[in-house]
Amino acid sequence: MDPVAPRLADTTLALCSIASVTGDERVIADELERRLSALPGVDVRRAGESVVAEIGQGPIVALFGHSDTVSPAADQPLGVDGDRLFGCGASDMKGGLAVMLELCAEASSGEHLGVRLRCVFYDKEEGPSDESGLIPLLDDPAPVDRDVVLALCLEPTDNRVEAGCVGGLHARVTVPGQRAHSARPWQGKNALHAAADLLAALRDRQRREVVLDGLTFYEVLSATQASTDNSRNVVPGSFVLNLNLRFAPGRPTASAIEELRSFVDTHAPGAVVEIIDIAPSGAVRLDQPALKKWIEAEGLLVAAKQAWTDVARLTSRGVAAVNFGPGDTAQAHQARESISIAALLTHHGKMRALLRTVAHP
Repeated sequence: MDPVAPRLADTTLALCSIASVTGDERVIADELERRLSALPGVDVRRAGESVVAEIGQGPIVALFGHSDTVSPAADQPLGVDGDRLFGCGASDMKGGLAVMLELCAEASSGEHLGVRLRCVFYDKEEGPSDESGLIPLLDDPAPVDRDVVLALCLEPTDNRVEAGCVGGLHARVTVPGQRAHSARPWQGKNALHAAADLLAALRDRQRREVVLDGLTFYEVLSATQASTDNSRNVVPGSFVLNLNLRFAPGRPTASAIEELRSFVDTHAPGAVVEIIDIAPSGAVRLDQPALKKWIEAEGLLVAAKQAWTDVARLTSRGVAAVNFGPGDTAQAHQARESISIAALLTHHGKMRALLRTVAHP
C-alpha cells in the first residue's frame, strides 16, 4: 500500500472525530492550527475560526476547504470498514482538508513543490451564505490577491473537475388567507387551497438546460419547506413556502429574483415574496493554461457544478477557480456519510501533478 494512504485515512478520521457543526468550529480550528504550526516553514495565520497556511516559493496555488459540517445523523458511524472511512463530513469535506494538510506536511519536509501553496481552512460554509467565514478572509486580499494563478475548492466532486457553479436564492413566500373554524370554512379563506395553483405550477415546472463551454447546467425552482401557524381545527389564514431557485453561471442575481417574483405573482396573486438568502453563480474558468494542460495530461473528467460553492466568490474576484475534491457527491449530507480511501489517495496524486504543472507549465 502507498504509505500516503494510511496517513490520509488517519487524518481524515481524526478530523471526523471532532464535531464541527456550523457555528461550532473552534475545536477543529484549534486542531488545524496546531497541526500546521508544528510544521517547519509553514506560515500560519488564525482569523476567528479560520486558518490560513502558506509554504513554498513560486506561483501561488490557493486551496480552499470548509471545516464545518451539517448536523450528523443519529446513526452516523465513525471508523473504517475496508476501503470506506465513515464519519460526518468525511466526503463533505474533511477528506479534502486531510489532503490539504498532507500537501503542507510534504512541503514542510523539504520537498520542493515549485509553487507557493496557500491553504485556506474556513468556517460557516454550510450556513447562510452571508455568514460564511470566507467573507472576512476575502475582504483581506491575501487569499485571492493578484498573484494567485489558480484556486481550487476541494468540495466533493468524485475526483472530477467541476467548473463554475449555479447560483442560488431562497425566498419566503406567504400566501394569504382568512382564518375560520374548520367546521365553517366558508367563513374564511383557506390559504392552503389558495396556494394550489402555485404548488401545481411548481410540480409541473421542468428543469431548464443552459449550456456553457460545452457544460450543461440546470436551472430549477423547488419548494423545500412549507408551514402554517394554526390548530388542526382552524382554516389557516396564511401558508408559508420556502422556494429555492438555482440559476446558471452568467445570470445576474437581479434576473433570478425577477423570475421568481414573476412566477409567484402569476400563480398566487397577492402572495408576499421575501428574499432571505442569495448567492451569485460562479463563472466557468477552464481557460487557465496550467489547468487545461493538467486536465488533458491526467485524463480528468470535466463537468458542470450543479450546486453552489465558493468558486462563485473566487471567480467574482477575477481568480481562475474550479471545484476538485476527493469526496463522493452522493455521500454529502447522507445519514451514513463515508469516503473511499482510494479516492483520497487518487486526489492527493492528482493534486501533486497539478502543482508540478503550475510550477513547470
